[in-house]
Amino acid sequence: MNYRTLGKTGLRVSEIGVGAWQLGGPLLLAGKPDGHPDLGRDFSIQLIRDCGELGINFVDTAEQYGAGESERRVGAALKGQRDRWIVSTKFGALVGPHGERVQDASAARVPVSLRESLRRLQTDYLDVYLWHVAPQPGEAEQTAEFLLEAKRAGLVRAIGISTRDVRQAEVLLQLGCLDVVQFPHSMISPPDPLVALLGKTGAGGIVRGAFAGGRLSGKYFHRGPQFAADDIRSTRFGNAAATAQEFARYAAFEEVLTPARGMIQLALRWLLDEATTGTIIPGGKSLEDYRQAARASELPPLTPAERARIAQLKAALPAV
Repeated sequence: MNYRTLGKTGLRVSEIGVGAWQLGGPLLLAGKPDGHPDLGRDFSIQLIRDCGELGINFVDTAEQYGAGESERRVGAALKGQRDRWIVSTKFGALVGPHGERVQDASAARVPVSLRESLRRLQTDYLDVYLWHVAPQPGEAEQTAEFLLEAKRAGLVRAIGISTRDVRQAEVLLQLGCLDVVQFPHSMISPPDPLVALLGKTGAGGIVRGAFAGGRLSGKYFHRGPQFAADDIRSTRFGNAAATAQEFARYAAFEEVLTPARGMIQLALRWLLDEATTGTIIPGGKSLEDYRQAARASELPPLTPAERARIAQLKAALPAV
């Protein structure tokens, strides 16, 4: 496993991290699945520990995932080895008392969120603390003041946002709170202004969605996926035929695979070759998933010719 400095934070992170959304158990919001099937508490804890043995030292979670259960499992997994890990969590997106979706990143709420996340994670500081909702004018300024004070006090080492909207990141930049951005990005993404912003500001980039919802995993090129009813992806793509057609389009990328570089490694290596990528959180559900991901860190960069061919294949993808 190779390591990089996450932007200007000084934090040294593994190129592959653990995404703990999948490890928090089922999450229902307004009666609809917004998470993944429960892998089990003991399994999830052991998986995080085993990822540490692969050289992974970055884990990302949020207070919303599993209504706090993801943070509890991460905390249990890291007990006794907290100093070996870079821990990121998020605030602002909550599960209400009746299972409703709540968004509250106010200066009144965030101190409570921070205290509760620290308790669940069994730690006295966070390495990365991210807005999980859009910063609201008139509210974000006060929240930023609290977070900057928390940073000075050593409770938080880096601040930022999880978003796909560059305008939200720019708000935090103006408030002095843009150390890190977590955002969805993949080999098939269109040109992203967030990438340009990271390059301009030097903020650290945490990449999620590396496989574009499974499209680039290679698992479903020739046979469409079958998602469980309590898996958020079950409602994302439409009926079975449309889902299979959507995933089959990306089999074109098999042309640039090699014996040493399967589709998982290709999708991750493409991202690792971007200067703005600090770490990637693929969100695996097994140790083998993370073994496959970790291999990408050990591979050489793609050649200019390979990247050019990938761009050609992407431009020629059939419409659905």
